[in-house]
Amino acid sequence: MKYIYAVCFLLLVCGCHKENDTPVVLPARTLLVYLGGDNNLDAETYDKLVQIKNGWEDGTDGNIIVYQDTPFKDSPRLMEIDGKSEKGYITIHTYDQENSASPQVLKRVINDVTRLYPAKSYGLIVFSHGSGWLPPHTLVNGSRSIIIDNDNEMEITDFAMALPDHLFEFIIFEACNMAGIEVAYELRNKAAYIMASSAPVVSPGFTPIYAGSISCLLEENADLQRFAENYFHYWNLMEGDKRSATISIIKTAGLSNLANLIRQINTETSGSFLPVGNLQNYDGVLKAPFYFFDFAQYYQSLSDENTYNALQECISQCVVYKRNTPFYATEEGTFPITAFSGMTTFIMQRELNDLNEEYTKLQWYKAVSYTHLRAHETDSYLVCRLLLEKKKKKKQQQKKKKTNDTDMKPQ
Repeated sequence: MKYIYAVCFLLLVCGCHKENDTPVVLPARTLLVYLGGDNNLDAETYDKLVQIKNGWEDGTDGNIIVYQDTPFKDSPRLMEIDGKSEKGYITIHTYDQENSASPQVLKRVINDVTRLYPAKSYGLIVFSHGSGWLPPHTLVNGSRSIIIDNDNEMEITDFAMALPDHLFEFIIFEACNMAGIEVAYELRNKAAYIMASSAPVVSPGFTPIYAGSISCLLEENADLQRFAENYFHYWNLMEGDKRSATISIIKTAGLSNLANLIRQINTETSGSFLPVGNLQNYDGVLKAPFYFFDFAQYYQSLSDENTYNALQECISQCVVYKRNTPFYATEEGTFPITAFSGMTTFIMQRELNDLNEEYTKLQWYKAVSYTHLRAHETDSYLVCRLLLEKKKKKKQQQKKKKTNDTDMKPQ
């Protein structure tokens, strides 16, 4: 009998030891969908929730966690899409009424998700109103910054501070005018890829493609291009002013090289306000002021051929995918797209003194302003710099030749 007890004890001990030594296998990805709908987009958050749960596939190696904030009693809440329960999701936690446009709330939600649903990598989708880097209350028709909750708005700098460095593989903005260089550069240490729209996003945005496309964001190598393609093709097949979409994927690893080159260009044109009336903008309004100009077109206007070729090479290292319809639409009408590089930029303008001052606080401005130190060079940037130096040397030689020719003329 003692022998039997001893054998049973050994089996129990060995069994426990084996169980404890079994490594925890993490899912490929946890995707957080942050629905900031405590505003006039509240109904859309419920439509998106339905389509997201319809897109869940059994056997998926990952998690979809949805944070939803609306004016209604059932939110704010945190939900797990499971595809098994009657509703297709389970409510993990219901929070007291809170400001979803607060960076503290966003940070807490991210911490809750990473603690409860650890994974090999993470992705983030943000849905709300958006207006790029612009500070709250900039726009006459209501600034939206990144997320709006009643009268509260989140600025890009606060959004960036709420995100841990290098946590997310990608950040996708389902919001207007978020494909700005200022936004991407502020988030360069937060995610490897940024997907966003240069122009305003026609409602209901990604809702029609969530069911058929969200699963590709959970793959071990997230298929961002397929998601973006599906979005573009859906809206490109529309007619009239519904045929409106711009979408791009920005690889943040290339932004430092681009900043170095832009700093060189800005050094040569510093201290002057340049005309912007003929440049492509993505504001979607009929009258100035305009805030969102096509990035490449603007800097092409400041560059000679050699510099612009270098610029195009640097941009191609950043914007790895871009598509646009012939027009984009807003409540004020449809606007032709004649230049689309996949990113926008703000241009300082004489009549925008206060906004110009706010712009100087951004990481992008500090990186490209001639009054700040140059960032550390890399091998890939070296090509860009050599092209610029070659251009400068050529100018100096031409100037010297002109001076020598003048000196040789008979008096």
